[in-house]
Amino acid sequence: MKDAISKSIGYLLLSVAVLLTGCNQNKVLKVGMESNFRPFTYTEGGENKGFEVELWKEIAQKAGMRYELVPMESRELSPALKSGKVDLVIAGMTVNKARKDELAFSDPYFQTGLVMLTAQDNTDIRNKDDLKGKTVVTKLDTTAYAFAGAIPNLKEVKGYPDINQAYEDVIAKKADCVIFDERNVREYMQNAGNGKVKVVGEVLNKESYAIAANKKNKYIGSVNSAIADVTKNGTYESVYMKWFGDKPKKLPGE
Repeated sequence: MKDAISKSIGYLLLSVAVLLTGCNQNKVLKVGMESNFRPFTYTEGGENKGFEVELWKEIAQKAGMRYELVPMESRELSPALKSGKVDLVIAGMTVNKARKDELAFSDPYFQTGLVMLTAQDNTDIRNKDDLKGKTVVTKLDTTAYAFAGAIPNLKEVKGYPDINQAYEDVIAKKADCVIFDERNVREYMQNAGNGKVKVVGEVLNKESYAIAANKKNKYIGSVNSAIADVTKNGTYESVYMKWFGDKPKKLPGE
């Protein structure tokens, strides 16, 4: 009798485990992305586009994850993860100690850095040492904003919800310099700001982007395996070259 009861309980637990596994596999994950961070993630004509949008598609396919992209502003991303509004975030999110204390991160998938952008005719600023007494603009709630705020002897640091406002300030001579992500800066310089702005100096601060999740998540392991797979099979390099025109200097894991 006891053996029969034990077997029945065992079958019941196994059935529950199988059911839960099936639910996890069938769940449609909500994945947060930034709505205006070219060329990484952005929404145009109702369509989600960008390097990270395409990279995530490949990662999710390898990991067997169904998902829905949720565009939002950058300042909404971390709160959305903590509250459970989204399950994951891929949005050019820099890994740093403060964020690691609150969130879980995948292995890094992109190496970047901060650069300075000035008006094309600006001859005063050639490197960071020339920023004394100058007004620097960037995007609020970003590592660039924190970095700029730590530079001594600036006249002022202004942060905007939209980085395009910072670019416009430099062109209009309302500010002296933008400090922001190198790829976003160069995308602006080559398109909307063509002939109006220039990058000066060297890369100020090297950073790594990773996929973020709530501390209690159960997805990062699968995501890491998928990142390794798409790197090994050449998919990562293909997506990178499509969006940036050259081969990555460093692949994920290097």
